[in-house]
Amino acid sequence: TECILEPLSLPESPGGVAAVESSPYVPCIFCKECYPLAEQNQLLKHMIIEHKLVIADVKLVADFRRFILYWKKRFAEQPITDFCSVIRTNSEAPLEEQDNYFLLCDVLPEDRLLREQLQQKRLREILEQQQRERYDISFHSMCMFCDQEFTGNRSVLLNHMAREHAFNIGLPDNIVNCYEFLAVLQEKLNNLQCLYCEKVFRDKNTLKDHMRKKQHRRINAKNKEYDKFYIINYLVSG
Repeated sequence: TECILEPLSLPESPGGVAAVESSPYVPCIFCKECYPLAEQNQLLKHMIIEHKLVIADVKLVADFRRFILYWKKRFAEQPITDFCSVIRTNSEAPLEEQDNYFLLCDVLPEDRLLREQLQQKRLREILEQQQRERYDISFHSMCMFCDQEFTGNRSVLLNHMAREHAFNIGLPDNIVNCYEFLAVLQEKLNNLQCLYCEKVFRDKNTLKDHMRKKQHRRINAKNKEYDKFYIINYLVSG
């Protein structure tokens, strides 16, 4: 299969291609507007309103920024109609009231291949990260429940919390970006928030009693915030 990503030539910037890659901003495919990566919905809204472009299943794109950069380059090379289906709105209205929207989706083989390769790239990176963490012996962190300090491998702390505090977030080998995961959980506790029902309490002791009595020493599996910390979520598209 022809590889799309290898010849991908990213736009130049004052800092060069590497700066474009690592920038927290995402440019519009058509104009000079840029949005923070965290505000991708604002960019999508801008492209719909200003440029009539709709990107299908955008939540399933593994690397949104690289996806946008790729299509920005391709749209500069060829007409949009070479890649997009045209959707006409108000087709029965007078011509001046009709609008054409452009749909970019994985029906186009090039788009489908790009999405697949971005997914594979992300999976490779996350598996490499997991492997590093699995064998890392420089891990250092404190238990969230008893302030005992742990060094060595992350599994020592995770197993301690499961065994001593009945707080089980899963097998260590199923977890990735462990430091960040623990930091997210610790911040919730610092904010006096229950990790399971996410209710906020007036003081630390009330929170501890609540979590113990209600058996809330666990995380809420329905909270999508935690998805990125479990390797299983990288094995499917999106």
